Amino acid sequence: MQTQNQNLFLLEDDPWSSNRIVNFLEKRFSNSLTISAVINRETLLNKIDANTAIVILDYDLKGEKADLLVLEIKKINSNTEVIILSSDEDIGIAIDALRNGAKSVIIKGEQSKRELFLVIYKILNYPVRILVERFGINKILAIFIAYFIIIGIVVFIGMNLLA
Repeated sequence: MQTQNQNLFLLEDDPWSSNRIVNFLEKRFSNSLTISAVINRETLLNKIDANTAIVILDYDLKGEKADLLVLEIKKINSNTEVIILSSDEDIGIAIDALRNGAKSVIIKGEQSKRELFLVIYKILNYPVRILVERFGINKILAIFIAYFIIIGIVVFIGMNLLA
């Protein structure tokens, strides 16, 4: 049985930036995420489903503001984490995006790839982090418990589907 990767969609209106970001992410997360770039808002909203873990949005999409798009994404899948990339350092942009449900706002620049990596890594490792931080469990034991729970859920669902 092959497990289906979660999806990460990138909506960036600059093709050069989009390719750089996708290549960067594929080198680091291709084992756990299916990474795709989309060209416009409509395409993105049509692709978001239950397997969409992360959406990365360029803040200024040819006149359309990403903070409002966050609300539409959350209506489709409230569990999707949204990361905003912005070239504007206006704090109001960040506040609006975070209020609407964005996980993080990253200012484009020298450190943006590093910040993007860290945010995605934290999102993907959330269950392990919770076990370590809240319950004081050793990280290796937390990984074992998380995988055990995931395997148990998969077996449970599989058994119910076969019954």
